Amino acid sequence: MTDSASNKSSELVSVAQTAKLLGITRQRVHDLIKNGQIIACKLGRYYYMEVAEVERYKNQPTGKPYQPRSTTSQKNSIDNRVCKLKLQ
Repeated sequence: MTDSASNKSSELVSVAQTAKLLGITRQRVHDLIKNGQIIACKLGRYYYMEVAEVERYKNQPTGKPYQPRSTTSQKNSIDNRVCKLKLQ
C-alpha cells in the first residue's frame, strides 16, 4: 500500500462531509453514530469519521434480505373460498 492510499483511508471527515458523501442529512449521520452503524471519534464538540469507515457503510447491502412468500397460506385461503361457494 502506498503512502497516499494509507493517508486517504486514515483521512478524517466531518459529519457534514459524511452526510454529503452518503446523500443523507447531518441528523441521520448523528443517528447512525448513536446506533453504532458508523464508528466515529469525538474531538471536542464534533464527531469525525475515517473515509474508510464511510465507504464501508456506503458499500454494505441495504434493506431486508429476500425471503419468498409461502404459497401454502395463499392456497388454503383460495381453497376455503371455493369450499364455501360449493356449500351454498
